[in-house]
Amino acid sequence: MYSLLLALTLLTPIQGDPIAQEKLDDPAPLVPLWEQNRGVPPIRWSGDRLVEAQQEARDRRVPILLWILRDGEPASQAWASNRILDQTYLKVLEEESVPAIVWLPASDGTRHQEERVRDNEEAQPRWRCPVLRICRCMEHTGSEKLLQGIELPELLPAALFFSADGELLGQLDKEIPFQDSESLLEALIEKRAPSRATRLNLEFFEIHLERASKHYQNGEYARGSAELVAAKRYFEKLGPRMKTRWDETCRPYLGYGKRLLNRAKQIGRVDRSRRITLLNIIAKELAGLPPGETAVLLLKRYLTPRKQ
Repeated sequence: MYSLLLALTLLTPIQGDPIAQEKLDDPAPLVPLWEQNRGVPPIRWSGDRLVEAQQEARDRRVPILLWILRDGEPASQAWASNRILDQTYLKVLEEESVPAIVWLPASDGTRHQEERVRDNEEAQPRWRCPVLRICRCMEHTGSEKLLQGIELPELLPAALFFSADGELLGQLDKEIPFQDSESLLEALIEKRAPSRATRLNLEFFEIHLERASKHYQNGEYARGSAELVAAKRYFEKLGPRMKTRWDETCRPYLGYGKRLLNRAKQIGRVDRSRRITLLNIIAKELAGLPPGETAVLLLKRYLTPRKQ
């Protein structure tokens, strides 16, 4: 039974097929007034970017959580009407997992179609999925690849856990999709790794590295070092690839610091005061990084009075 439904899913034409010109010429209706006033909470579904989703899962040490719903089923429609508009619920999904979603065709093989809308009177028309609202239907049809070879759950909505390698890890407790965000969070915490990063953590980490690279290019070593130190605070939450990226970004700073320390050593042979001045510069410009820490230790050694 479920294998047949899955076959129908994979063979059903994808939403977003070419639209007749007369349809494009029609004035697009406005989204409902409540949506114009409140908006729809944003969430980034994995869509067909499954390689990126798997990499994100590795970097953040979280699973991919695939939600499964179906056209023509009241329970799936109710989930969309409530959870897709619940900002707290979506926040939990993005903090505790890499969220993905599929919306299966009805038992007769029919699917919902994209709709053309305007967000307000001045806005240009856009195509969107009528159930996910903030994106196009590719954001759910693209993740159907994850279901290949998987027996579908009997009760929908349902959610499946996948590893970063695409391996099925298990299913979220059947009653959780029908409960609130607090119940969802409790269920996901039980499966949480000892340390994990949220999407916001990962974004901040990457911003710090990008700034550090630009500061180095501009000769702003103190500001760049501060960015690297800030990024390093996320180490325990992130996967090994992110640590490698930090090392690569830090490498020019280490080389710069090594050159300055060698210069300070050479200068110190003839002018002790200039060596102290240069070590102070290194300690300030590369604070929190190995060369800066080395400079601090040398300063303590040189400035501490010797016992008679």
